[in-house]
Amino acid sequence: MNGPFDRLHADLADLAEEVRVVDLRDRTLRTSRNLGIRRTLLGAAAVAVLAIGTGAAFAVLPGRHAALPAGPGPSGQSAATASPTEAPSATASTATGAPSPSSSSGPSTSRCHTDDLQVTVQTPPGGGAAGSVYAWLIFTNTSTRTCTLYGFPGVSYVTGPDGQQVNEPATRRSGISPARVTLDPGRAAYAQLQTGHPEAFPDTCKPVAIAGYRVYPPDETAAVFVPAPTQQCSTNGVNATVVNPVSPLPTQ
Repeated sequence: MNGPFDRLHADLADLAEEVRVVDLRDRTLRTSRNLGIRRTLLGAAAVAVLAIGTGAAFAVLPGRHAALPAGPGPSGQSAATASPTEAPSATASTATGAPSPSSSSGPSTSRCHTDDLQVTVQTPPGGGAAGSVYAWLIFTNTSTRTCTLYGFPGVSYVTGPDGQQVNEPATRRSGISPARVTLDPGRAAYAQLQTGHPEAFPDTCKPVAIAGYRVYPPDETAAVFVPAPTQQCSTNGVNATVVNPVSPLPTQ
């Protein structure tokens, strides 16, 4: 009778031993996993503390639990925030002062000033036309530099070098566009004057003797006196004079 019970007791003892082994193995695995997770968390916390203390940035590598420090970029920023270096601009040569293809390499020529010029008057080669009187004001460059003239001179009739103005100043001729005239030393340009005969206005002219012209070269505020004795109407607006822009002298 004791035989079957003894065998059953032995079988139950063996089963209990196997259950104990399996339970110990599961507990060991769970403990191992828990320890691994704790180590990971402790490692991450340590890295975070180090990052806060040193100001360094960290990059987490895929497939790893540990965080590795990423070195600073070329601009002093961390690799995680550094922006890519921009390519140099195509206009870098201009920014550094290199001349552009459209820049001028020669010195600019300044305008002729009153002190650079000798102003005289002459009768044009073709003379005058019926009812009109023509005169050329000649602007000769007496300086040692090249200069330019552009536009209309200012012209008035005067009774002497420091005399009183007679009639109104010459008006600019319309319909003719000025052109810049370059004068080397010794070269000349001219501006044509056109007026009428005083005797053509007997009732309104009131002619008087004049000594010459007060002439302002283009864009200048200093005038010169040009001797040219003649008669001119003293009534403003009667027998008006018209002046052309400065042009190259045809005989040069």
